[in-house]
Amino acid sequence: MCAEELALVKFSELKALERKTIQTIRTEGAFGRLSSLVTTAHKAQVEPRSTSNLDIHLSFTLPTRLREDKGPHAIDRAFHVGCIAVPAGADEISHLSYSVLIGEGPDPSKAVARKFHFDFEPVAMRNHAESKPTYHLQICGELSGHHRNAGYTDADIDHLLPSWSQPRVPAQPTSLALVLNWLFIEFGCEAPVKDVRTSPRWRSVVREAERSVLKPYYVACANFLALSANDDESFISKSIYEET
Repeated sequence: MCAEELALVKFSELKALERKTIQTIRTEGAFGRLSSLVTTAHKAQVEPRSTSNLDIHLSFTLPTRLREDKGPHAIDRAFHVGCIAVPAGADEISHLSYSVLIGEGPDPSKAVARKFHFDFEPVAMRNHAESKPTYHLQICGELSGHHRNAGYTDADIDHLLPSWSQPRVPAQPTSLALVLNWLFIEFGCEAPVKDVRTSPRWRSVVREAERSVLKPYYVACANFLALSANDDESFISKSIYEET
């Protein structure tokens, strides 16, 4: 399996998916009780004809209820979800990253509880001195300009050791809708989030993203495993890490 096969989604196709996701959040009534998400979606810009980098940042709160929380009421927690996509020639993607920051509370006065990002780095664009999965999850990482504008500082993430770049955990490709829907599933015990997840329009957006992003990836993985020519090759090293 080569980098071109793993790249899968074209830059223009990804941009169309992300634009549709933003438009759905802005206009779908089921998001009405997630007002901060709707507000931040109205600030996001995805120009359909632009060939420059895609840079989206959504800053919002969700009502959450963790097993570890004390008390009977849901707690509003801050969520920051970002997307950076860098185009290459022939409508390809040279780098793609989706970042997630979750606060203990609704604003930067509370500690950062989780910070991580999902990266796509094709073989041609990476440092060959170290192995890494083409699609991977990396814990923490540096703060973006969007995080700093929201009030977070380096001291807020020092406990997560942002200078560590490893380990990188193999992950499936993703998109803005898939990241958001995953967060809705993980933190979706409250009615406002459940309303979004069960919205036919939102489910249609998620299914479109799954067909465009996930299906080709898993077909490519299955094809590698099915070829007898690959019987002596490691799926992890040759396919997931794309080692030569």
